[in-house]
Amino acid sequence: MGEMLNNSAIIKKFNDFLEAGHYRKTPERFAILDRVLTFPRAFTIDDLALKLEADAYHVSRATVYNSVELLLKAGVLRRFHLDGMSMQYVRVNSTQCTHLICTVCGKVKNVKDPNLAAFMNARKYNAFTTSHYSLCVYGLCNACARKLKKSGRKKSQLNSKK
Repeated sequence: MGEMLNNSAIIKKFNDFLEAGHYRKTPERFAILDRVLTFPRAFTIDDLALKLEADAYHVSRATVYNSVELLLKAGVLRRFHLDGMSMQYVRVNSTQCTHLICTVCGKVKNVKDPNLAAFMNARKYNAFTTSHYSLCVYGLCNACARKLKKSGRKKSQLNSKK
């Protein structure tokens, strides 16, 4: 575990997945993967569709959804869902992923945690061979925490003026 995946390694991983699963290697699937690799952070299907349209690459919404499903199965993407928000996707840059997910704005930040990586690398599971892991930590990002704190101050100031 611990291997960093660059764009060419991700493309190869997807290509190998398609070959092994006897899926067709269509230009649309690779065009969608190409756009996915341009997102530095989490994105939605709508974000991806807008990116494709902005690049004047026209594919049906069904093709986008089906390709994203294949990218999930191939281990190229991870999916997140927060209550009241659209499904979000983030590319997998490593075989070890720790994602900090804000439950207010939905922002996803990938972090490296050497202590967690060492712990996970040492873990052995009976009758199971680990290939990778993904850990999601939910909470508030700094921007949302500041907004919440600021709005709390305003409320307390309004209550003290009554």
